[in-house]
Amino acid sequence: MKDIHELISGQPDMESWVAFQRTNQDIPQGIRIGNNFDWKLHALLTRIAGRQGFYSSVPTIHFLRKLDKLNPDIVHLHNLHSNFINISLLLEFLAERKIPTVITMHDCWWFTGKCFHYVDINCNRYITGCGNCPKLSAPPKCIIGDCSSSVFQKKKELLLSIPKLTMVGCSDWICNQAKQTFLKNVNIKRIYNGVDTTVFRPINDSSHRGVVVLGMANKWMSDRNFGIIEKILDCTDASIRIVGCEYKDVVRLQKFGDRVSAIGFIRNRESLAKQYSESDIFVNLTHADTLPTVNMESICCGTPVITYNSTGSPELVERPTGFVVEEDSQESIIDIIKSNSFPDRKLCAERGKFRFDKNKCYSDYIELYRTLLI
Repeated sequence: MKDIHELISGQPDMESWVAFQRTNQDIPQGIRIGNNFDWKLHALLTRIAGRQGFYSSVPTIHFLRKLDKLNPDIVHLHNLHSNFINISLLLEFLAERKIPTVITMHDCWWFTGKCFHYVDINCNRYITGCGNCPKLSAPPKCIIGDCSSSVFQKKKELLLSIPKLTMVGCSDWICNQAKQTFLKNVNIKRIYNGVDTTVFRPINDSSHRGVVVLGMANKWMSDRNFGIIEKILDCTDASIRIVGCEYKDVVRLQKFGDRVSAIGFIRNRESLAKQYSESDIFVNLTHADTLPTVNMESICCGTPVITYNSTGSPELVERPTGFVVEEDSQESIIDIIKSNSFPDRKLCAERGKFRFDKNKCYSDYIELYRTLLI
């Protein structure tokens, strides 16, 4: 959102304001919604009664008064399931004023009654209206009961009441998912998220010996994927780096010795780019991801990707940039690593920059805004 805001600010005939919950940066022309007390209250009510996104009425009313004074030509919404805004009041406001609205689907929340993703349990209730939710125990948990059907119907009513609505999927996969729902007759467009290719670029430091495999802890440390570590160590000479490890992960990985490096969270983007560049292959073991930014970052650094053929991850990986294997086929991943035959790093990085440079990707939003104002 910040990148799009900055890109708009560079347009001579456009002005941009950003509304947000919290940020660690100073945002010019930014509006914060709510405060710590309200966010915690919203989270508590969600925990008790469900219906995330339908509280915070007072902060939302205050925000809408500011929005009314701004009188925007277009409103662009992103993820609103962080316990800080009332989507009912917001979407009713946009519908009443007939403001052209763009919504980016970073996950599936906009067209489900509760969850962000459902493929991990092969649920298709989002097509018919939710209810009898099989993910009630998944965050955000609800004490009282299942309100997924009523929330689904309310979202449907609110979204379809906006006369000029465009849903943008950040992957082809989520666009196709949305087309199976009540959004099928809404204008749906795909615009990839982008990355900063001045940061995520090849860094020439091929000082390591042997094959270095890079992975992210939130995927590799899951029970479903964890077994691949021992298989790689047994079947190849590769070493493994796992980024984003918590203390419990470090303890769990100690048994593998020096061939597995447990690296903590990396918040500095340049340091992360260095990790990509120092690796020969990035293995993304995701099972449910709308558009994994890590794939794009790795490719732009010249490091090819291996990923499962699941959700939005495989569409980012082409022949010059990596490999797509069948879901849970750890043997296929190991065969690729054993072959030590990876795509050319220079070609990989060039293709990544061509497809995923943020300024190129987000220019598509500028074009979309202009078409909505005609």
